[in-house]
Amino acid sequence: MMEQERSALQASCERLIPQQGSVEHACRILAGCGNGGSRRVVVSGVGKAGLIARKVAATLCSTGTAATYIHPVEGLHGDVGFVRRDDAALLFSYSGETIEVIRLALQLDELGCEMIAVTRSQQSSLAGITAVSVTTGDVEEACYLGLAPSSSTTVMLAIGDALALTVARHNGFREEDFARNHPAGSLGLKFRRVESAMRTEDRMVLVSQSMPVREVVEMVSKAKTGAAVLANEDGTLCGIFTDGDLRRALLQGGSVLERDVLQFSSHPCHSISSDATLAEAMNLFAQTKTEDLPVVDRSSGCVVGLLCLKDVSMF
Repeated sequence: MMEQERSALQASCERLIPQQGSVEHACRILAGCGNGGSRRVVVSGVGKAGLIARKVAATLCSTGTAATYIHPVEGLHGDVGFVRRDDAALLFSYSGETIEVIRLALQLDELGCEMIAVTRSQQSSLAGITAVSVTTGDVEEACYLGLAPSSSTTVMLAIGDALALTVARHNGFREEDFARNHPAGSLGLKFRRVESAMRTEDRMVLVSQSMPVREVVEMVSKAKTGAAVLANEDGTLCGIFTDGDLRRALLQGGSVLERDVLQFSSHPCHSISSDATLAEAMNLFAQTKTEDLPVVDRSSGCVVGLLCLKDVSMF
């Protein structure tokens, strides 16, 4: 079945070659909805094509084109109130005869939307309503009965993604833009730098090696953090003193709180550069089984901050 879907995609690529003008027209319409412009793209479809439409709407938003999915039935019961004159629409229907989508298209046309159809044939009813249509031609479904949408939805998804990504490139969508649109999860961590999440100034504790443990604990408590970073006289990293180090020190008994913090700190210790990514930081947290990492300037080695695992988890 996967071979059948792959063959359907290959055939679709060949069918798009003579449709270059239509594809370029569709991209021009969608390009006007990117780069922070006021136009939006309404994406719609019903059934399996509706699921494809939802995914393509997400791809458009992800890559800098303002888009939203509207269910064709809900659209005719109030949701078209979202649509402004001169917005654009991208409509998916393999048959091009889906009554709910056609009725929505007619309403969008009245509102002044410039519409794109992704459908099977230029002779379909939907293609006749829209400004431009990108057609798949007849697609043999991978379903053993030849009925369930399978190869046809794969082809529609590929066309939708291709349109979205072509528009993103045309509009100059960059890696930094992608990072801004994906602040959470592994993608967000890959593009965000340690310096954006590290603690500095009064949110971190930076002490000398000879400071008594008692004073360090007081500073850590006041800053509401879990560690103090030890620095040498020249500002370079010496070590780190954590809650765990304090517990181990107290188990030794005696006048621990009056002794130099260096005696109970972890030195040397793991650290990370301020220009490293948060994804690299998460890997280092996992490898070292630590929850606090001193942050240093890559060139000078001086301490510039403290990165806490619990802070990264908030991104």
